[in-house]
Amino acid sequence: MLAAQWWDGMVPHVHYDPRHLAEYFPGPDRWPRAQQHVRNPGQLTSGISNPPVLITSAWLIGLRQSDQRLRHAFWRRVRPALAKYVEYWGSARRRPGHLLPVMVHPWESGWDNSPRWDALRLSGLKPRQPYFRLDNRFVRASERPTDSDYDAYLALVEKLEDADFELERYRSDSPFCVHDVLLDAAWYGAANDLNSICASLADPPAVSGERLAEFAAAFEASHWDEAAQLYFDWDCRREERIRTPSAAGVAALAGGVAKPQRGRAAWRRYAELCRGALAVCTVPPADPNFEPERYWRGPVWLNVNWLAARGLAQVGLAGEARALVSQSLALVQEHGLAECFDPFDGSPLGAGGFSWSAALALDWLEG
Repeated sequence: MLAAQWWDGMVPHVHYDPRHLAEYFPGPDRWPRAQQHVRNPGQLTSGISNPPVLITSAWLIGLRQSDQRLRHAFWRRVRPALAKYVEYWGSARRRPGHLLPVMVHPWESGWDNSPRWDALRLSGLKPRQPYFRLDNRFVRASERPTDSDYDAYLALVEKLEDADFELERYRSDSPFCVHDVLLDAAWYGAANDLNSICASLADPPAVSGERLAEFAAAFEASHWDEAAQLYFDWDCRREERIRTPSAAGVAALAGGVAKPQRGRAAWRRYAELCRGALAVCTVPPADPNFEPERYWRGPVWLNVNWLAARGLAQVGLAGEARALVSQSLALVQEHGLAECFDPFDGSPLGAGGFSWSAALALDWLEG
């Protein structure tokens, strides 16, 4: 992924393999201007990013290397690119006068069709170019985003292209600009993990403690909802919280930015809303937007559980964290390495033999 990094530090959410372009949509032809931004000529990429968990991954991968010399060599090799990446989110994606980064597309969240983004679905956006989906050829349409979702996704791609990926130009013509609670928490966690890498290498911190403290205060002010006792996203267009309950608010605890007492309250409140369902269903069953099989509108995902378990341990709920890991491994043992799982009976949904499900299960098993 770092080989596809842009000049401004952005790491694209897709780095295309030219041997398999016909097997994935949208391909690089939908991002024609992206290629002029890539630092290494010839790399084919998308024009958006993802939460910067890559930085946290680099920290954790290094910790698994028992040979300190090799561990430090790995961190020294990737640190410059990681520093540019954390700074990209911390600078290029900030609105004037605001500390939190702006997310410009639901795909950047990783939670494509979450009810958190339903205002976009209802906006009626349509792309100029016709398209043919590939994602629902091998997975049932009932488990995938709708065509209305895809219309909006591809229309936003065109708006980003029209703006040449400049945030202010895009914001002036787009209905979708969000402070994503999970992305913001991931940035805070990534910044701290990058500082840990720097400390291990006897380098100065990449992000100052003062800046992190200011970010944490802005996070709480934007995302914490006292009445709901939950963390929500923030709509930058309406300047208000998107008061749609989802597992993103508890997965965000993994970033270490939430106040512990609020983190505990958010977990208990969300668990109460999801009573009767498996943990952690992505949308509470009683919510009118809940769809038990449709991608990010209800199913259980192991990556969400992995984040939530890490977050629970950080806010002082170690017992709940261990229980969540045990439940997650039981899902895998009974139903295999599915992309996601039915929130009631655990039956497998989406693609089978899913690589990140396998990777996270191994991480849990290896402790």
